[in-house]
Amino acid sequence: MKNKPIAPASKLNQYSTLLIILIPFILYISALQLGFVYFDDDILILDNYDKISHLTNIGLAFRTDAFLSNLSPYYRPLMNVSFMVDAAIGGKSPMIYHLGNLIYHMLTCLSLMWLLSLMGLSKNKAFIGTLIFAVHPMMGHAVLWIPARGDLLVTLFGLLSFSLFIRYLNEKKIIFLLLHIVCLTGAIFSKESAVLLPVLFGLWLVVRKEKLFEIKALVLYGSWILIFATWYWLRLKFIDQRSDDQRGIEALIQNIQFLPEAVTRFFFPFMLPVTPVFSATITLAGVVLIIGIVVFIFRQGTRIKLPLIIFGAAWFLGFCMPNMFVRLTSANDSFEYLLHRTYLPYVGFLIMLLGACPEKWFEFEKRPYSMIIGSLLVLLSLASLFQQKKYKDAMSYWGSSIQYAPDKAWFHYFMGRYYFKQKDYTQFNKYLLKAVSLKSYPEFKYHLGMVAFMDKKDYEAAYLYFSEAFKEGFGDAEAHTNFIGLCLESSSDLFQKGSYAKAVVRCEEALANDPENGVVAYNLGIYLVNVGEKQRAAAMWKRAIHLKPDLSEAYRSLFLYYKLDVKKADSAAWYAREFNKHGGTGNLNSPQ
Repeated sequence: MKNKPIAPASKLNQYSTLLIILIPFILYISALQLGFVYFDDDILILDNYDKISHLTNIGLAFRTDAFLSNLSPYYRPLMNVSFMVDAAIGGKSPMIYHLGNLIYHMLTCLSLMWLLSLMGLSKNKAFIGTLIFAVHPMMGHAVLWIPARGDLLVTLFGLLSFSLFIRYLNEKKIIFLLLHIVCLTGAIFSKESAVLLPVLFGLWLVVRKEKLFEIKALVLYGSWILIFATWYWLRLKFIDQRSDDQRGIEALIQNIQFLPEAVTRFFFPFMLPVTPVFSATITLAGVVLIIGIVVFIFRQGTRIKLPLIIFGAAWFLGFCMPNMFVRLTSANDSFEYLLHRTYLPYVGFLIMLLGACPEKWFEFEKRPYSMIIGSLLVLLSLASLFQQKKYKDAMSYWGSSIQYAPDKAWFHYFMGRYYFKQKDYTQFNKYLLKAVSLKSYPEFKYHLGMVAFMDKKDYEAAYLYFSEAFKEGFGDAEAHTNFIGLCLESSSDLFQKGSYAKAVVRCEEALANDPENGVVAYNLGIYLVNVGEKQRAAAMWKRAIHLKPDLSEAYRSLFLYYKLDVKKADSAAWYAREFNKHGGTGNLNSPQ
């Protein structure tokens, strides 16, 4: 028999790598003009800038949670390392962080095309499938929302580790094993969902009908165990495992709509919300689509790649599950899921669809198919461009959320929180009162207290709001610090109004919350003198000096205290010398 001639590669396939880089770059280049939306990005970047602005803090990223503190159970050190690199290049400019997301998205697209080819799909399928992924509006949320960096990185490293895993199985070269280990390590240190990757690796071994207990397989198992044991030990050592989230089967049941809604939004990704809530219509449409996909697959008969379809479905379901086992306690009055969380699961969904669709649908060299494919890509790109407007700034983002679901209290709160950070307390109070009218949460009461404290200087109202919030379980480190400041200022205000006893009580509360604060101890001493407790006052001034040795006013107060006692003249003289030694000014005999 004569050898069959090999068809020349199409021009599009010849430039597939270049196109996979250029198309998402052109689509999202305008995203570099977007700002911060004040939904975690302000905490990760602006509030933490003193930490991320120094590359010497890379070690800190591995010893703290995703917010570089110890306030959450999320451990994502490589995400913060990437932010440190961005900060070193562009400072606080949002452009550099948006550029970083875009670059990781382009690299992910290249990695996806490589993986699809290694899985046995044709060049046409791998290329078109990757283009759909690159411009799809649902993937755009991971590109446009800066805190989705973890999803971008875990997907990038996950795809690379899978591709290198397949290369190692095919060629048995140690270099591919080593690179596989490196990328798998990158994936798990980017986001926790990577723990499922070894399960998919194992499923691929079954699909490939590999021997599960030969040497090369055992070497792989050992490397996976070592990586995840190291990650788990570090996470256990440095991360507070407590969480306010609802977790487990109950959360899974409440989140079950996520699966059909993810399917619906893949096929109809238009007018997407930035903070979605479950919809009976979208859920029902997803159920119908799932049934339609199953029927379509069975009708294809032997023309489909059934193992690849099963594998893709397992990937999709597997990476959806971690999101579904967690539900915010505030979900009923806020978003119920976020679109960027579909970024990694959709890789599996795409694999499943590509395995089920006929090859002829991807023959873009032929006019009917080229027109359909081209129109689809243009439509998806336009929808992605439209979505970008919602990420322009905090007002656009939360304004879109409020317009989408005006009855959700947390959307109004987050809009107000942006104004609070801009010190526009009038606008903040407006949105906060709207949030409280819909549903009251401890955080809302705390921030009402902050408005009363910082804007209106209504200390008693602020104190009541703070107290109610703390009784209901709210109280992070920042709230604790602000409460101490409130007690300190309000005690001074009470003292000036002549309410000496109340000033003592309020200042004692400040000292109880911050026993190492020398200024609070000194002030308490002043208030105690005015209620006749001079001995306790002297003890407080001594405590103040112990905590803050350069507090000259405490030396003056003790000098005056001992000056009245002839037997303590030496003590008075000593405190007078210390007053001068520590930079005291003014008349020593006149209390300031």
